[in-house]
Amino acid sequence: MRVLVIIIFLLLQSVLSSQTLKISITGLRNNSGSVILGFYNNDKAFAAETPLFTKLESKATTFNHVLTLNYKDIKPGTYGVVMLDDENNNNKMDYGWILPEEGYGFSNYTHFGLTKPKVAKFSFTIAPNESKSVEIKVQYL
Repeated sequence: MRVLVIIIFLLLQSVLSSQTLKISITGLRNNSGSVILGFYNNDKAFAAETPLFTKLESKATTFNHVLTLNYKDIKPGTYGVVMLDDENNNNKMDYGWILPEEGYGFSNYTHFGLTKPKVAKFSFTIAPNESKSVEIKVQYL
């Protein structure tokens, strides 16, 4: 009986505790392909390109160069989001001679330079029951 009460409590807590994350991706040059979002929480994972989890989203609903995404399944925590504008849907960044041919961006951060930024530069925290909005400005080189 005690186990049943604990299970019911945990289920109710997960149903009643709900946070939302709204991500606005601005500056997309077209609505071809998709965007890939990688969620990171430390520099080691970012350097190894091993995100906690990823989201793959179609760009079909892009309007006026903006794609708005809403998530209700993000657990509370601190994250930094990296976005790839995968225009040809090959699930990787395409490069020209040296520079990327596709766009990229970071949550609430515009990066200048050729080295990767630290996750702390583009991270944010989402608390239980919080609604958070994040903007990613796409950069094309």
